[in-house]
Amino acid sequence: MASVIEKSLKEYEAYLNGEPNEVEVVEVTIPVVTEFNAQSIKELRKKINVTQAGLANLLGVSPRTVESWEANRTEPTRPVQKLLTLLTRNNDLAKELRLV
Repeated sequence: MASVIEKSLKEYEAYLNGEPNEVEVVEVTIPVVTEFNAQSIKELRKKINVTQAGLANLLGVSPRTVESWEANRTEPTRPVQKLLTLLTRNNDLAKELRLV
């Protein structure tokens, strides 16, 4: 008996080959909040209850990078801004990212 993963892979393979399938493709655009500055990053960090090192870990950057953002020396890159936007909208995402 095929597992759910095996069935999913077969459906995806059929989709890629242009064969009849039940794959539903959904594209979602996440608008970026470009207003991330030192203050808004500090507020978000406090809201999700993490240290600079904790936020760095969630975002996959160094603690020094977060420190630099909060000191207004640099700004987050566009991909990081998308993650910050998601964290701003969904506090539970921080809990999920801690588990990864």
